[in-house]
Amino acid sequence: MKLSALGVGGVLAAALLAGCGDSFGHKDGVYQGYLEGRFLGVASPQEGQLVDLQAQRGEWVEAGAPLFALDPQPETDELRQGLRDTELAALDEQLKADQALLDQAKSEWERNEQLKADNFVSQNDLDRLRNTTNQYTADTQRDADQLATGKLGARDDQISQAAADLLSAEAVRDHTKWMLDEKTQAAPMAGWVQDTLYRAGERVASGQPVVVLLPVQELRALFYVPETKINRVKLGQEVTVKLDGIDPVMARISFISTQVEYTPPVIYSESQNYKYVFRVEADFDPKVARELHAGQPAEVSLQP
Repeated sequence: MKLSALGVGGVLAAALLAGCGDSFGHKDGVYQGYLEGRFLGVASPQEGQLVDLQAQRGEWVEAGAPLFALDPQPETDELRQGLRDTELAALDEQLKADQALLDQAKSEWERNEQLKADNFVSQNDLDRLRNTTNQYTADTQRDADQLATGKLGARDDQISQAAADLLSAEAVRDHTKWMLDEKTQAAPMAGWVQDTLYRAGERVASGQPVVVLLPVQELRALFYVPETKINRVKLGQEVTVKLDGIDPVMARISFISTQVEYTPPVIYSESQNYKYVFRVEADFDPKVARELHAGQPAEVSLQP
């Protein structure tokens, strides 16, 4: 399965957060931030027509739930097909010609064997006729085998090949089956369907995302800690995240930037006018994250 990750941060207006006043950053150990979602584009490495789109925008999907399917017909035909009718007809005509030559050679050989008894034909001529008959017999058998093989499907043909070609034939078969399997994609992780980028009937290019997911594991609280306070922050430390309309929820710090930066304009307010800050991220329990939304403004409090 080929997946393309789309990193998307929440976009918040400065005026929105500035209006929060002293509730953001005025108290020691309390910092303003927002929820960030990292979206995942689910694509197929194969191209084809979209024939089944099961994912719906805004719905929750469990890991392994079917999302979409592309037309499987080309790969299905490749697994089943044998030689074309015109090729089979040509082989059939060649076999008939071989049989005619063989019948003629046998007749001439048998006739000359009778003449040999009366010394009308030399032993060399008789040996030549016998060799010619044997050669036509081999040619006829070869073309008969080729015609019989050509009437088989591709998979049967490959499996029937000589032992020296068996591994190569199986590799071709397995690759085709893999391409067929890749035309049906399922959710790699549980999450919300953020968007669907195609409709049934449209043609999808290889590697082009069809469904965009927000996996529950990819929603986190992002906030900025002043340079003077960063040594208080530790990986694995619990934080309390306050969001509008719900009770505070817990999260755990999973990332602390190693590089200082200027306070981003998106979180600037007079109550948190720090010049140098570090980016910090905290992960939620998946059951908690399922009820949250990317882009929500947040107030993060460090736990002792």
